[in-house]
Amino acid sequence: MDALQIESIAAPLLESPEAASLALSLVARAQTMGFLPLREGRVELDRKFLEELADLLRRGGVASRATASLAHAMQAEPLNAAELIDALRATLDAVDASPHPEGEWAPARELLGDQLLARLLRISASSLRRYADGDRRTPDEVAWRLHLVARLLAALVGSYNDYGIRRWFERSRSALDGVTPAELLEGAEAEDDERLERVLALAEQLTGAGAAA
Repeated sequence: MDALQIESIAAPLLESPEAASLALSLVARAQTMGFLPLREGRVELDRKFLEELADLLRRGGVASRATASLAHAMQAEPLNAAELIDALRATLDAVDASPHPEGEWAPARELLGDQLLARLLRISASSLRRYADGDRRTPDEVAWRLHLVARLLAALVGSYNDYGIRRWFERSRSALDGVTPAELLEGAEAEDDERLERVLALAEQLTGAGAAA
């Protein structure tokens, strides 16, 4: 998975803690969906970076309308915090509703390994390899499950290392009535299963909180 270290956040974004938080969430989503702008070493999260990210999403056919609004908001002088927050929220909502298996297979396999990932997606390891290698189209049933995993990984990468992320899926949780996230994902029959929102909420509690949860 492409690694990225945000060294600092540009002053216009810092003026709105909410905008900065939403921007970091969008970067995390991009990292696990294969939309991260190419950078080396530590980078600053600034207007140019977000504009590039919006362009990559748009060219990938994801969140086209929302990213156009985001690009417009980033170009405003002075930066309008309310407009930027609305654009970031709309972009995140659109991204969350848009599976992108072409970019999500590689990060998920790298972080989880084929055995665990296949379990979460309810497919065989051989089918996983065929879908990930592009030998067969990823079915919709698998695509929404993979996208859910990508969203979970986006919330976990800042709090755990690779081993910790895998363990997170295997630990029973009181917030999930004593079952593990892996068991809940395996048992979900549809993407609108309300239990999946509980798993996402559990993972997103970790954002910015370190690995103490």
